[in-house]
Amino acid sequence: MKLGRILPLLLGLLFWGSTSVFAENMQFVDAVGPTGYYVDVDSLSYFQTVEVQPDNTSRTYELVQARVAVIKARTNRRYIYLMQFNRDKRVYHILASKVQAYDTKQTLEESGDQHLDLPFVETSPMQTVVDFIYEQPRTN
Repeated sequence: MKLGRILPLLLGLLFWGSTSVFAENMQFVDAVGPTGYYVDVDSLSYFQTVEVQPDNTSRTYELVQARVAVIKARTNRRYIYLMQFNRDKRVYHILASKVQAYDTKQTLEESGDQHLDLPFVETSPMQTVVDFIYEQPRTN
């Protein structure tokens, strides 16, 4: 009898917990034509890295890591990237990527490949994404 009362409660808590683990808090950043850019504001994390210069001095940079989605309406695709941004050097680095069908969220392709640093310019969508990220309140 007690199991009959507790089991639905436990299943409900398990379902709620599993959905919150996989939940996204994607916020719209910008669009260029039919392509939209979003940032999962719950995925933002900031940390410092030290880079040794050719003259043996070191420079500290702040990196921010974020989950970024690029939605291409014409092709019904959602590209989700785990990225690191270095605002000072104006570069980003893709740590992992996933391609989904936008309407069904079915994963079509995944990659955990490390890519080279890619530059961005002041007028690029990535600059808009970085500006949006740094406008968000920090939790860490």
